[in-house]
Amino acid sequence: MTRDEQLKYCKACSNHKFDVHKGIICSITNERASFEQACTLYNEDAELKHKAEMEAIRQSTQVIEVEKGTRFLNFIIDRVIMLILAFVMGVVLALINPAIIGSLDGMSTLMDYVITAILAVFYYTILEATTGQTIGKMITGTKVVDENGEKPDFGTIMVRSFSRIVPFDAFSFLGTKGWHDSWSNTRVVKA
Repeated sequence: MTRDEQLKYCKACSNHKFDVHKGIICSITNERASFEQACTLYNEDAELKHKAEMEAIRQSTQVIEVEKGTRFLNFIIDRVIMLILAFVMGVVLALINPAIIGSLDGMSTLMDYVITAILAVFYYTILEATTGQTIGKMITGTKVVDENGEKPDFGTIMVRSFSRIVPFDAFSFLGTKGWHDSWSNTRVVKA
């Protein structure tokens, strides 16, 4: 049995401990595992076993962050989709009450930014919270994950969505990591 195979058992056993010089050892013998088939001192701890299994899954699943070019393509696709949604909403509002369109005609730049920000927060939050993907991410085969490689919770997605409306967020990707990824502890990976 290899050391890695032995460690699968050791990490799930309540009798293991960590030694700075030897690594994971048995707390009863104070030695590294030496068994070939089964350990006679093995005492399975359900919680430790679950943690060990989850760690093994995370290590075996290679998470590949996507390149900036793909992120930029996601951004362009999502902006086009949001423009289409804004147009459809405008048509619906015009059909319901034509006077609304007249009041939007003289809209200030600030008001335009506020409406666009609200639309963006709803668009990103609804799609990423439910599917982990926006339409742009669906097309490019990418998804949002948290720092553990798992689907982010709703609160994390809200932080991510609101971070996007900070002015110049899109330019933050000229550095190593964009703000809405950094502030929400998320990343975009291949689906």
